[in-house]
Amino acid sequence: MGVKGKLGWQLKTDKVSKVLFQASYRELMNLLMSTSASVDEINTKMRDIGFRVGETLLMDYADKIREHAVDFHQFAKTLQLAYKVNSGQEFTSIEISNDKKTIKFTDEKCPVCQGVVITDMPGLQYCVLVSGVFDAVMRLRGFSADSFQESCRALGDEACTWTLRLLS
Repeated sequence: MGVKGKLGWQLKTDKVSKVLFQASYRELMNLLMSTSASVDEINTKMRDIGFRVGETLLMDYADKIREHAVDFHQFAKTLQLAYKVNSGQEFTSIEISNDKKTIKFTDEKCPVCQGVVITDMPGLQYCVLVSGVFDAVMRLRGFSADSFQESCRALGDEACTWTLRLLS
């Protein structure tokens, strides 16, 4: 997508307040923490919610994106643009493996968990919603892939990192 397309995308896409999003997300996480039996259950529920969010976003933006990624590794640029449009910032870095079957996204200033500190829930993937979005995009675009959150600033890591891996 060229400069004109990027500008048009940003201007034609509805925005929501970052503070509103973060407050809503935190309350959703608080609700899941108080009603779920385990950290794994919380992670699964948030990933499922992320998948549904991803379906909605892809359907909403599919008509706005004129040049769809054809190869798996090309989704790095598509997901970077979608992340920027929806979060107001780009990933800090994106790494594509030599075999082009793995994409690693890193954000050192993740807007999802900004200001959140969790010290008593090992294994929690606070920003796993992003993995769910990635899963939906991959499945709906016909790719067999999985994603997972490797690290999270809310849990004390230096950055939030998600890995997207092509399965076949």
